[in-house]
Amino acid sequence: MERDNPQAFVSLSVPYYKENNYRKSAEYLKKAFEIDKDSAEKAVLFYENLLKVENYSWDIFYNGAKEFLDEKQLEMASGLIEEAEEVGNSNYKAMSYVLHGRIYIKKGEDEKAIDYLNKALDLDADNVEGYVHLGEIYTNQNEIDKAISYLKKAVSIDPENFLGHKLLGQNYLGAESYDMAIEILEKASSMSNDDPLVLYNLSYAYLQKEDYKRASDIAEKILVLPEIETGAKAEAYILIGISNIHKESYDEAIEALNKAIEADSNNCDSYQLLAHAYNKAGKVSLSQKFSKKWEKCVGK
Repeated sequence: MERDNPQAFVSLSVPYYKENNYRKSAEYLKKAFEIDKDSAEKAVLFYENLLKVENYSWDIFYNGAKEFLDEKQLEMASGLIEEAEEVGNSNYKAMSYVLHGRIYIKKGEDEKAIDYLNKALDLDADNVEGYVHLGEIYTNQNEIDKAISYLKKAVSIDPENFLGHKLLGQNYLGAESYDMAIEILEKASSMSNDDPLVLYNLSYAYLQKEDYKRASDIAEKILVLPEIETGAKAEAYILIGISNIHKESYDEAIEALNKAIEADSNNCDSYQLLAHAYNKAGKVSLSQKFSKKWEKCVGK
């Protein structure tokens, strides 16, 4: 009946807010602000008093932006987080900047993401997520020293931050600091023992430390994860194969590497390693056969 009544749209945002449906609540609240911001803010103040909540608008816009980000609807997420950034509370504003930075990461605009994440840290020097996502950007850019610096800060503030430990361990691995990688990745694994990348990196770190049994045992854990991707399964079998080659258990290595090929026939490393294992086992003709398959695979 009154399509241009901002108070009606604010009111409609309330039941969705009470149901924790931030996506719908944010859509209606944003519409109210677009019609008449002053009138909408008066209605918001009424409901803050009625519901006994603070920062009603920020809560809805921030969590609505998170939901749209999760659904990869980045333009909607951007529009809502800009509204959330109008909040007066500096910690909430910092959280908004971090989320805005995450949106830019998803858009592939790293420089803008870095700018927003640094703005967040300027307001809140203890914002763990700001450090984690700066570490994420520099990890993706292979700037290992910068990534380690930010991620160390993140886990020092929050020793139970899983993503911070996961990324920090990955960077120590890239820096060939295997003892530190193992320490950090073991911590990450203790928080969540079903992350295939954590387990793969931990297995690889033990492989580099020549602890082949531990490397193989951890790779076995990857294989029992539910809904594991074929590529990850192949990489786990490759780790088991390499470990068994080093242990001179060539039959076990050959079995694992054949399973790697079954899981992902496009992974050329499997053919090369299988040729090596057959050669070590004294099966020269099979070694030559898989050498040729490796050459063909690489040629693709």
